[in-house]
Amino acid sequence: MPMHHTGYLPDSVAVIGAGNAIDSVLHKGLQRVGFRTQLLTASEIDQLRPGALVLNAACCGGAAHMAEAKEACERLLQQEFHALLHLSSYRVFAGGQRKKLDEEDLPDPDSESGRNWLECERLLLNHAESKGNVSILRLGWQVDRGEKALLGRVIGGLLAGKPVRLDDTSKGSPVTVADMSRVAVAMMQQLASGGPVSGVYHYGAADQCTAMEFGREVVDRVRSLYGEEFEAELLPLEEERADSSAILSCCKVRDSFGIQQRSWRQGLTRQVELWLERMQQASN
Repeated sequence: MPMHHTGYLPDSVAVIGAGNAIDSVLHKGLQRVGFRTQLLTASEIDQLRPGALVLNAACCGGAAHMAEAKEACERLLQQEFHALLHLSSYRVFAGGQRKKLDEEDLPDPDSESGRNWLECERLLLNHAESKGNVSILRLGWQVDRGEKALLGRVIGGLLAGKPVRLDDTSKGSPVTVADMSRVAVAMMQQLASGGPVSGVYHYGAADQCTAMEFGREVVDRVRSLYGEEFEAELLPLEEERADSSAILSCCKVRDSFGIQQRSWRQGLTRQVELWLERMQQASN
């Protein structure tokens, strides 16, 4: 079968994995649009093809893997690459702010998790000052990257018949793995086609919700698929927490890359269906 050149320059992308569902979705998404891809762990970064594009998802592995994510960032600084897109988080900002957070706002994390995310950003941005080839993409709530994320918790509670406690005060702009992949792949395509190779960008869903509102929507989707016999008890948190809302302004990624926001509700039924299948198989 003849090979058709994509016109990408370079046409090779190394995905530095998170060790969860994100890895295969990014890998397949990049392959689907014609990139040659590598999927590497932090310890395999020395296998990076010189001059390749890099999509660093290492920080998306969760708090337990943040030490490996920092190692990945440090190792990347020793490599030669055309451009790097690093996936980061809204957590670099303190929560509870009423206005939308844009890229010009100074990060001020109020949690250990946020400080870890910011440390990885700064490692790479310090490199960018001399090289000018690092971009940061901060994402809203990542709701389905693993069983402990919001979607997995709600579906796990449904399957186990146990109540799930959710925050009904703080608002965010959820991002599914599928939508995150859509955005990241589109940015990689443009980085390989003459697009801007440095900058800080934000992406989150077009609409906002609390964790409780998200959970209720998930329950509705499950019942639409499998009938009303699926019981779910969603309860507010036992102790009321201070508002930690964090909503990202996403104008810059639209203006620079033409990427439009989507509702977190879009495609949710399919994500619910996939997670139900996965978790039911795991319990059998």
